[in-house]
Amino acid sequence: MSRSLAFIGLFILGLSAVAATVATTDDEVKRMREEARQLRREADEVVNRARIECQKRFLVNACIDEAHEKRLEMLQKARQLEIQARQLEIERKKEAKEARERERAEKQAGSPPAAETAPNAPTPEPAAPASAGAPASAP
Repeated sequence: MSRSLAFIGLFILGLSAVAATVATTDDEVKRMREEARQLRREADEVVNRARIECQKRFLVNACIDEAHEKRLEMLQKARQLEIQARQLEIERKKEAKEARERERAEKQAGSPPAAETAPNAPTPEPAAPASAGAPASAP
């Protein structure tokens, strides 16, 4: 009795872990994408502020070039986050597709053969019983 309860408990725990993983993955993807958007906004703000500040300096072009380099670094980080988010999303969709295919295969394995279940298949007409002793008449 206790073994079956333990098995049921582990089964339920496993199901909840799978559901939590999917939810975590979706939340994580959203978080990563939002963080990437924020990095892009900050990168643009860095350049805009730097242009204003650089006008006060003697080496304006060098200052602006540094700001552009910092912007590129931030954009690279944002791209990496977007790539990771996309990979997580692709993996989640792939797992969902595999689960649907397994379910479909299980349904097909349990159903009768396709010839018996085809809705538009013609049904053979039963042969007319021959009368005993009477010759078959030809039309």
